[in-house]
Amino acid sequence: MREEPRGVMPWGAWLYLLLVAAVGAAHFAVEWRAGGNRSRAALRLAAVAVIGAGVVLFYRGSGAGTLYMLALFLSALLIARKSVEDAQAARERAPETPAPPPWLGLTRLLLLPAIGWGAMAVWTQQHA
Repeated sequence: MREEPRGVMPWGAWLYLLLVAAVGAAHFAVEWRAGGNRSRAALRLAAVAVIGAGVVLFYRGSGAGTLYMLALFLSALLIARKSVEDAQAARERAPETPAPPPWLGLTRLLLLPAIGWGAMAVWTQQHA
C-alpha cells in the first residue's frame, strides 16, 4: 500500500469533507426555512466549518494549537446542544404540527469522526 506524503489529503478524506459540508448546509437550510433563530443557525454552520477544518488540519500536520482545540470543543458543544434541543422539541411537539425530517438527527452522527480527526490533529501537534 502506497503511503501518502505528509500534508496531502487522500481522496477519501476529501469526500468525507464534502459530506461534512453537505450536512452543515442541509441543517442550516432546514433551520432557516423553519424560521428558527437565524444567528444561531449561522453559528452552528460556523461550528460545522470548525469541525470540518479538523480533517484538513490532521492531514496538514500543523496549525491545530490550543485555540483550535478550544474552538473544536465549543463547536462540539454547540452541535450536541442542538441535538438535545431537537430531541426535547420532538417530545413536546403537538400532533398537528409538522415533524422535522427523520434523517435530520442522524446526520449529526456523521460529524463525530471529524471531531475525532480534529482532536487527533491537536494531539499530534502537541506531542510531535
